[in-house]
Parts: sequence; C-alpha cells; structure tokens
Amino acid sequence: MFDILNAALAGMTAGPKKFARALEYAAEDAPGESSFSSNALLKALRDAGPGDDMLGVLRRKLAKWDNETADWAGDAPINTAMRRTVIYNRLELDDDWIALCDDRLPFQPLARPTVIATDHEQWYSPEIQASRDYYWKRYSEQLLQQGWAEDSILQLDESTSSVVERLADPTAESAYQSKGLVIGYVQSGKTANFTGVIAKAADAGYRLIIVLAGMLDVLRSQTQRRLDKELVGRELLDREYVNDPDWSEFLTHGAKPSELGAFDLARLTGPEGDYQRLALRVEALKFAPQNAALPFNHPDNLYRAPARIAVLKKNSKVVQRLLTDLTALGRQKIGAPLSQVPVLIIDDESDQASINTKKQTPGALEEERNATNQAIVDLLRLLPRSQYIGYTATPFANVFIDPASEGDIFPKDFLIALPRPIGYMGVSDFYDFEEGDDDVKPNKRDFVREVIGEDSTPKNLRAAIDSFVLAGAIKLWRSQQNPNLKFRHHTMLVHVSQLVVDQKALAGDVRKTFAKAGYDAGQGLERLATLFEDDFKPVYERRRDDQEFPTSFEELLPHLGDCLQRIGEADDAVLVVNNETKEQTPDFDKQSVWKILVGGTKLSRGYTVEGLTVSYYRRRAGAGDTLMQMGRWFGFRRGYKDLVRLYIGTKEKKSAKGSATINLYEAFGGVCRDEDLFRKDLERYASMEEPRMTPAKIPPLVPQHMLRPTAANKMRNAVIQFRNFGGQLAESTFAPQDKNLIKRNNELLATLLKGASVDLKSLQAEVRGSIRTLRVHTATFTTKRLLDFLRSYNWFDPRNREANNGHPLRLQMEFLQGKAGDHEIADWLLLSPQIKNPRALNPINGTDFDVVHRSRHELPHRFHTYNDPVHRLFAEHICGQSRLKRASEELNALRSPHRGVMIYYPITEERATSKNPKPAKPPFTVGFTLLFPKNDIKSPLGFTVRMPDKPEDAIISVP
Repeated sequence: MFDILNAALAGMTAGPKKFARALEYAAEDAPGESSFSSNALLKALRDAGPGDDMLGVLRRKLAKWDNETADWAGDAPINTAMRRTVIYNRLELDDDWIALCDDRLPFQPLARPTVIATDHEQWYSPEIQASRDYYWKRYSEQLLQQGWAEDSILQLDESTSSVVERLADPTAESAYQSKGLVIGYVQSGKTANFTGVIAKAADAGYRLIIVLAGMLDVLRSQTQRRLDKELVGRELLDREYVNDPDWSEFLTHGAKPSELGAFDLARLTGPEGDYQRLALRVEALKFAPQNAALPFNHPDNLYRAPARIAVLKKNSKVVQRLLTDLTALGRQKIGAPLSQVPVLIIDDESDQASINTKKQTPGALEEERNATNQAIVDLLRLLPRSQYIGYTATPFANVFIDPASEGDIFPKDFLIALPRPIGYMGVSDFYDFEEGDDDVKPNKRDFVREVIGEDSTPKNLRAAIDSFVLAGAIKLWRSQQNPNLKFRHHTMLVHVSQLVVDQKALAGDVRKTFAKAGYDAGQGLERLATLFEDDFKPVYERRRDDQEFPTSFEELLPHLGDCLQRIGEADDAVLVVNNETKEQTPDFDKQSVWKILVGGTKLSRGYTVEGLTVSYYRRRAGAGDTLMQMGRWFGFRRGYKDLVRLYIGTKEKKSAKGSATINLYEAFGGVCRDEDLFRKDLERYASMEEPRMTPAKIPPLVPQHMLRPTAANKMRNAVIQFRNFGGQLAESTFAPQDKNLIKRNNELLATLLKGASVDLKSLQAEVRGSIRTLRVHTATFTTKRLLDFLRSYNWFDPRNREANNGHPLRLQMEFLQGKAGDHEIADWLLLSPQIKNPRALNPINGTDFDVVHRSRHELPHRFHTYNDPVHRLFAEHICGQSRLKRASEELNALRSPHRGVMIYYPITEERATSKNPKPAKPPFTVGFTLLFPKNDIKSPLGFTVRMPDKPEDAIISVP
C-alpha cells in the first residue's frame, strides 16, 4: 500500500487533487494490487505505529501544501488552518479521512523567523529562487534522506531565504556590503541554517564562500565534513572520505554539476587541512570571466563560473594566509578584479574571537584591534562585494550589543532571530517559567536532578552514570522495536572545571565509579531496576513522545549487556576532551561513540556532542553568554527525549575560600529568562512600520543588565523617545541588598498606600482547566502616587555605579507621564496574594502581607523574577488584558479596562528547609510587577537620533 499512496501523492505536482481518484490510478499501475481499497489504506494508517512510512509520506505532503506559495490555494494564507481546509476540500476527503488527518497529522503552524532590517533591494525574487536552486534542491533532498521532516525543511527554506534576500544582489553594477547577525538557539542546527544559506547564495551568484568555523581544529573539521557531505557531494571531493563509514550517505549528483548544466563547488580546504598558502599556485583562486568584455559579476559570466569554498579556523594566522593570497591575486592582476567578485563570509560563533576586545588609546586616529578581528576587517576591506553574516546562539553576543567598538562588523543591515526548530529540546523543556509557586514543576521533575555535595555521594556521579547505562539499554531496545530508530551514538557529558588538571582527576573518579558500579549483578542491577521503576518509567508515562517502552526491567537485560559492551571497560569508557588530549577527542563522523566525555572548553562551546543523553554539570561560569553556551544538553533528541537527564549543581561554591554558594540551575534559568524576554521584544517590534525598527536602534532596547558601557568618547545614536506599555507587563527585578535601603523602600510603599483602604478579598476563576481561589489584599491609588513611588524607589545600592547609570523603568515612568500619548489609566489596584505557607508576615500601615521566597540572580543586584504565573492571570483579567472563564462576582467587580495592576510581594531570600523552618527575618524587599491596561496609542515605540544626517549609524563619536 505504501507504493500506491506514494505514487498517488507524487503525481500531485501542482497542488492537491482528488485523492480517491489518484489512489485508483496508482493502484491500476501497481502490479499485484488488484484487491487494494481506500478503506483498507485508511485502517492501516489508523493502526500505524510511530515512525510509519505511510504516515510519514502523507505528513510530508500535507506540510508542503500547508506552506507553499501557490495559485491553487486561492486566498488561503500559508501556514494557517484555513489553508489546511482548502487542502482537504481539493482532495475531496470524506469525514473519516479528515478525522484521520486531524488526529494523526494535525495542522501545526510553523514558527517564523523574526526579522529586523533596513530597507533593501528586492532582488531575490521567487523567479530567481525557482530558476537558480540547484544546490538548495540537492541539500534539501539530502536532509530529507537523513530523516528530516518536511515541515522542518520548509521552516529552514523560509529562514534561509530571509537571510539571502537581505544580502546585496551579486549581479548589481555597484558594490555594497551587507552585514547581519543570525541568532539561533544553543545546539539548534545553526550549521544546517548557514549551509542552506551557502547553497542559496551560491545558486544566486556568490562565487567565494569563506566560513570561519570556530576557534578549534575539531570545530573546523566538523564543519568541513558537514559541508562536504551535505552540499559539495561525492563527484567534487578527493579521496579523503573513501574509507568514511558514511561515504554511501554523502550527497551524490550523478555527475559533476557543471556537466548537468549547473556549476561546480571547488574546495580550498579539506577535512584534515586548514587553508594553506597557494604561493606560486595562486592562480587556483583566479576568477576568470568567459566574456572579457563584461565584468565578472555580470550574469553572463557569473552563473557559468565555479564557486570556491574555504572553511577556516577562526585564527588570525589562518585568515592572514587567505588574505595574502587574495592580495597577491589582485596585485598580479590575475583574473577578474576582486571588486567584481561576490563573496559571502559566514562567521560561526561570531561573539567569540571576532569581536574587538582591545582597549582603545584615547585620541587614536584609528581603532586598535586584536589580531582576529583585524583579519576579518581586512577581508571586508579587500573584498568590496563581500557580505558578512555572524551566527550566534545568544542575544548577548558582543558583536550585537556593543557597536561602540565594532563599526566594521556591527550588523547594520539585518538581525534575524531564528524560530525554535521543530523537534528541538531546549530551555522550555528543562525549565517551568509558567508554573506557579504551588504547582508541580513538570520539566524540573522529569529531566533535572540536583547535585549537592561531593561527586562521590551516591546520588551524584554514580546516579548519573546509572542513568546513562539504563538509557543506553532502552535505546537499544527501542531500535529493535523500530528499525527506523538508529542510535549510532550514546554519550554522557561531565563538565565541572575548565582546568586540565581538574579534568584529569575527575576522569579518574569517573572511571573508578564506573568500575565499581557492579552492573553485571547484585547491587548494580538492583539500582538500575529501581531507577527504571521509580524514574524512567513514570517519566515515559507522562511524556511518551510517540515512542515505545519496555513493560518490565527484565525485558532490558539482553540489551543492558550490549550497552555495557559498547561503552567498554572502565579505562576505555571515559574520554578526556581538551587541548592536551586531542587523540581522545571522538570523531562522531567516523565511528560510533558510546562513551562518557569529561572536558572543558571543547565541550562547553560549539562542539556538538552527538547522542548526548545525560549531562553532569557543576562548572560555575561568570558571564551570562558564557553560561548560556554551556547548555550542551540542548539539542535534537529524536527517539529519546524522555531519557534525557540533567544532573546540575545547586549549591556550588562561588570561590575556593568563601562559603557563598550558587544554584547553577537557577542561574542558568535567569539567563534563559532574559533571553526569552528579549526575543519576545524583538518579535513585538519587528512588525513596526512607523518608525521602522532597524539594527541600529536595537542597542538601547537591550535590557540594562546585558549591556557593557559604551566607550567614553562614543554614544548610541538612537534614543528611545517613548514606549507604549499598553497591554503589557513590566517587571524590574533590580533590588538593593543594603538593609537601610530595603527599609526605605518599605517606607515608600507605606506612603503609596497611605489613606487607602486595604481589603482582604477572595477571588475565584477557572485557571488552567480548574477552579482556583486566590485570597488577596487590595487597595487603589492614583497614577501620580505610583509615579512618586517609582521616582524615589531605590533600585540599586549607591556603590553600583554601572547599574545606576540608567534604568529600564525610566521609560515606564515617562509613559505614565503621558509622553507616549493618553495612557487612559484611571487608577491602580494593588494586588498582594496570600500564599499557603508564607515565610513571614510584613506589616505595612497595619496590614500583614505574606512574605514569599525568591532567589537572587548570580548578579547580586537583581532577582530572577517576582510574579507568579497564576497570580498574573488574575491581574490580567482585572486590567482587561485577558478574560478568565467562570470569574466570580468579586473578581469581576475589580475588573476595569482603565485600571492598572501592581502585584506586590514582600520578598525574602531565606528559603524554608526542614533544617531551617523558622520564619524569615526582615527587612523584606519590595517586589512588584506592573500590568498596564490597553490603550489607543498607535505606535508601540518612538525613536529619535542624535545625528539626523546619519540615522542608521549605531554609534557616534562625541567631543
């Protein structure tokens, strides 16, 4: 039946057609299928298990039609439920078939990239994309063969086109350098994205591709092989890969692309060797026009010429070699002038090494640069038609947030935030940002295990290794049940210190722990059986993820032996991955890896650990972007999402001598929350038309805690005039630690509520599918009183000069003063929730308010968050941002479309424990969240610039 279904769908090249008729035609041409019936196919699809090929082919076709631009769809927009209805109608499906599709293959809207860009020439038309797509088609077909879902490829198609269309037209008469930044997620497939961009850019006419592939040899080799396998193809490769176990899976063209009417990709680097000086063979770089009367970038020359690709380690000496050869090419006037050669520069991990970290000399005529940054800038200066695209996994990238020292690679033309990829396991899978204080934290419960005390504690390192072994056995069991699931790699990451000496000692501890685990009998098997029943089985039952699971631990025993054999004896089971043990660095491309990896920098950034299932992480990182990059446990986990575990330190010492500790899970969560809020801001402002948001206007929007100070002789050109907070939430968690300042803030709150009637109310509504009752203290006050409170509130300790240079709440105060227009706020309601187990009571004007625990950020001048999601939903109902079902009369009596809400919590940093159940001690931080009602102000944001004649300059120099 698969062949009939596949043939019927394959014949629909111009959109969906009558499905039943297509099946009949396909069945007539299929030998030995005289008994075929549509009802039998329907039943087979209903009964099909996860990963079934017939379901897969139908899913891919529906996803394609959901998202393709085509005349057959009429007025139904792509990526909408309306489009899916049109598809069903054109297929003439009956109710049973529609029910099948809605149940097993439901419409799922694809997340789209967030684009903030200046105006650009609309040169990358649909006609060009359709007619010049040789390498893109080969690449997308290769991804499909690797098991990518159709909707994932469609998502990649759109995001890569959004990048390429913002490059300069390679055939344009005048040269223009476009510079942009693409923000992905940690371990989310950025390489797949820039490989797609390379394919489309080469198809469109870019003839020199330079990829700066990280600072380590292993990263460069990893990227080179990936491009060779998925884009360059067998016919254009030398013999380096003939013994590669994946050689049969390398892209094949059938002949050289130049023999098929396309053009060849000529490599300047290989898997083992970085770029080397060409010296006398510099002609290998020659760009020769076939028609000398026309410039090289004329379509008659450009489209016939081969493209060259070089994958370089991001090292100044390596880049300098290429610079030297290109300079010699221009000096000797070999081939076309470099000014006519369209060049694409891809800078992977662009926030590392590319930025200029060198301190500037006051009064210097030209900016001083570090070596790598200087080499990149020199490339851009030498190649007038070069386009620069930086790729990073975090919005904290300095190349983006601090343009003061990055005039040459600042993304002046575009910034594109990629959507969360389909099938990606990331922040929202490990954190529970939308769960309240009284709710179970499902992600933390299922995937996160706290590490406290010595590694030798049974619940720490040994428990993590137990999980690794048990997960490996389950993977092997699953691959036996479903041959489409192939687990070539199964790994565990151990990351505790960046110091090589520590890694060596830790590797010894891991080997000893593994050797003594006793998995062959006795206590080891008992522990695994208990882990199976108490941990892995309950998590599977809650998560499932379309996978099967053993009914008993005994089913796993044959696979447990296979798993242990693959991992090896203790001495072989552990690999140390650092610069001093390069020989132990696993090559995931050439061999199956079932190992425990202990390491530092290589494991903390850029390097992809394939098959990663269990992570044991205890390393404290200082900067937010560094901590963000540590999230190696993020990634694609096809077939084993329910088996992933993160063992993370929650009481790690901040220093060897002090007693202060840090909760790495919470610290990482704080950074993730900042990133999520910033991405949401980008989404909100990307659609602005007047004024238009551009990259030059982004820096002032970055939350204050993400910024480094601008150089003293420079300032940001863009100035935010106003921000419309209507319909939004605002929460600044900056707060002093000085007891006198905290006490003063409580006095300010007392003044805000002076004379107000504080009432105790019981509010009720349906929240998240059940009736919730919220007891709260309420009081009303005026906007003027709130402004007086905000102006006087102490956000920072006086000694924190950097933080006091400016504060994001300035814009909220200006909004409340009416600078954005009429905010239409008639009054404010204080909403202070009562909770089940308050840490203490905080008296204000004779009323006792419940004290709650909140943890501080690693940066001590701020908390992670104040508000509880459930409390927030009640507040949103009151101010008209949303409406709750089955709201009580007492709750609706508070509701007004012209009322703002201030959720107030007295905050303590003292967490209640069984050892310390005593009440928390005052003074208590005044924690509050503001919710603004909607208004009729048209523009969400207003800008002005300091230099009107240079509106798109990110920074300007000042006397």
